[in-house]
Amino acid sequence: MLHWIRSGLPGPTVCFSFGVHGDERAPIDAGYALAASLSADALSAGSLLLLLGNPEAVAAGRRYLEVDLNRCFTAAVLGRSPRSREEQRAQALAAALREVEILLDFHCTVEPGERFVMHHPDDARHRQISALLDASVVLSDPGLCFGGCSLDELLSTSGRVGICYETGWIGDPANTPERIVVQMRNVLRGLGMLPGTAHRLDQRRLVLTQTLRCPSGGFAWASGVGHNLQSLPAGTLLGEGGDGALHLQAPATLIFPKKRPHVLQPGQPLVYLAAGA
Repeated sequence: MLHWIRSGLPGPTVCFSFGVHGDERAPIDAGYALAASLSADALSAGSLLLLLGNPEAVAAGRRYLEVDLNRCFTAAVLGRSPRSREEQRAQALAAALREVEILLDFHCTVEPGERFVMHHPDDARHRQISALLDASVVLSDPGLCFGGCSLDELLSTSGRVGICYETGWIGDPANTPERIVVQMRNVLRGLGMLPGTAHRLDQRRLVLTQTLRCPSGGFAWASGVGHNLQSLPAGTLLGEGGDGALHLQAPATLIFPKKRPHVLQPGQPLVYLAAGA
């Protein structure tokens, strides 16, 4: 899907993307539901692009086919001949987004945890739009600890607005397309693209500070440790790896801890650490 809805009136050019990971069904179904219910006549201003990230992976019900699409939006990948179907798709998506000013990329977390928002710079534009999403935590990444490789970072590193919304755990029955459509419509109201008053939230702000990488020989998490958005004091034992015990050097909140065996790869991110903004 690459579906434009244009009001014909001045206003922002916005994209809602979903299905960058093909197994995250709730945002995908929400995007299709919004497309079916929204017309150009309904928009008060601006233009909206509804974009399905990885159609082949969606059709296969897989996260990705060859490589993670959400790691393919670097200058190196976008500037070379594609080496996988995901790299080819990343180049097509980058071209489709050239006129977009504001991107919201909708995802699900693979581990249980609460909803949250991520974006690269901690500026007023990103804060204003983040407050339109139902999430108690907003995580900024001014140092690009995450790598500058994701779809939202493609926008935010080029002076535009790029936001990743983690709508909830992929296995949570409460993480429904209907609830996500409500959030999509609230964003459009907040941007003046739909009539009505938008709901805004007060949110706790965190800043990504560090990436811990999986040691050689694998890693075993300590009991009770390794939950997304888990806040821990300095000195906490995270677990045991090939190089011995790993402790937190400072208080931190865990972001995207890797626990499944197939993602615990030596040298790859084990967990990202965040501190209070």
